[in-house]
Amino acid sequence: MKSLYSKQFLLFIRIASVTFILLLLYLTGHAVYDVFFVRDYGCIFGLVCGPLSIVVLSFVVFKPEKLALFVPPLLLYSISNSIGNANPAFPIIFIELAALLLWIRGFFNTHRGIKITGLVLIYLIPMLFNIRFGLPEFLDQLLDILQIILVTFCTIFILYEYLKSQTVKDKILNLADYPETTERDAKWLTLVQQGVKYEAIAIDYELTLGTVQNRLNKVYHILEIGDRIGFLSIYSNAQIIYKK
Repeated sequence: MKSLYSKQFLLFIRIASVTFILLLLYLTGHAVYDVFFVRDYGCIFGLVCGPLSIVVLSFVVFKPEKLALFVPPLLLYSISNSIGNANPAFPIIFIELAALLLWIRGFFNTHRGIKITGLVLIYLIPMLFNIRFGLPEFLDQLLDILQIILVTFCTIFILYEYLKSQTVKDKILNLADYPETTERDAKWLTLVQQGVKYEAIAIDYELTLGTVQNRLNKVYHILEIGDRIGFLSIYSNAQIIYKK
């Protein structure tokens, strides 16, 4: 089974991170000019968000499997654009990408309604600032937003249904297909799948916590799934076996 966390995908995340960093460097410099020279204080939020997002994305360059770290910069960029931009339709794309990344990382597996509502409010609250441009213009912008959401939802839903139809429902992960793994690795992954903590595994096998963590991290790397969260998001319902 080809994993989402392949080398090509992680390389793409690194390239995307660097691209966003360069873009944010330019936007932050522009915000500095607007605030201190043009006296456009509506850009202050962007002036704060830019450097913070650059720091987070710099970490993603070295740890691309940490997809969730992409989310804060996307949300901050979306909010700053909603407040400082006369057209709030554009930032909705960044909210959608943030939601997609959170979904991949399994963020919506629990308390889905509350989390989706919170994500919507993150965008709606700053968007309401644009009522200051007048109700007719605000309603036109709202129509643009609804069109973007509708097209994006249809695209994602159709793609999701297609990919689901191409995937075997009963996943079987046979670790024996990966030469560097062992039968013990399969047992450990099954325990992780059941929610058993690394500490408990270490105690049961009379090993140190560091030994268990290092070995499982190596197995995650072999499987190209990034980390524990990546493993659970892909193989949470899979049958894990070791048969040569």
